[in-house]
Amino acid sequence: WFGVGAGLRPLYRIAADIERRRPDALEPVPAERLPAEITPLVHALNDLLARLAQVLDNQRQFVADAAHELRTPLTAVRLQAELARQATGPDARAETLRDLGAGLERASHLVEQLLAMARLDANPSTGRIEPVDLLALARAAVAEQAAIADARNLDLGLLPGEPVAVGGDPIELRTLLDNLVDNALRYTPGGGRVDVGVSRTEAEAVLAVRDTGPGIPPIERERVFDRFYRGAAVTTPGSGLGLAIVKRIADRHRARVCLSEPENGPGLRIAVHFPLV
Repeated sequence: WFGVGAGLRPLYRIAADIERRRPDALEPVPAERLPAEITPLVHALNDLLARLAQVLDNQRQFVADAAHELRTPLTAVRLQAELARQATGPDARAETLRDLGAGLERASHLVEQLLAMARLDANPSTGRIEPVDLLALARAAVAEQAAIADARNLDLGLLPGEPVAVGGDPIELRTLLDNLVDNALRYTPGGGRVDVGVSRTEAEAVLAVRDTGPGIPPIERERVFDRFYRGAAVTTPGSGLGLAIVKRIADRHRARVCLSEPENGPGLRIAVHFPLV
């Protein structure tokens, strides 16, 4: 009894130290003067605390960035509402209401992107894995966003292809494709073209979106996957989260995202390479 009590005393000391900590105290547990049998447990606990601290730091940074990004569109909406209230004539009021509607659309889009990113952060892995036909997914996404493309005088189409199945979460894969198409429609000038294509190689399925917009300089093609990053020359309204969401979902499906210039003409081609089922 005395031998067991003496052997467990270091565990009691560690437990008491952890119980006295504040919820935000994630410093490593001291590992000095511990029996060799307990040292691996303490090292594993410290590794867990370090990873938990990193996750909490990322969440705090995300909340701070989100608050900063929301401040601008909400301030613009408030000012546009005040201008609409002060407008005297019907033409001036109609113009300010149009600006107010555009501001509300930008704020709504940013909130949707923030919620999508928060859902991805909350779930460490995909919810369900099942065979997903990329061609059917692309056909549905193109049909749904055709009206938006027409309103912006853009030619949105689906290139000929054969059904290709990959293993993944259908909801997340649809979110990935919607963000790719939405980005292409936002940054392609009127009269341009956006093509969605599905193809396969011996080991991969490729989902690609090609546009005739201004493209992304090679020096910025790594940074565009960072949250809230937007190029210095970008003037089109956006949240800076679209490609970050695409990269996060691709990583969760063991896929890789490649940015390149189209083979003919200006623009950008974004291809997501999935391992075949």
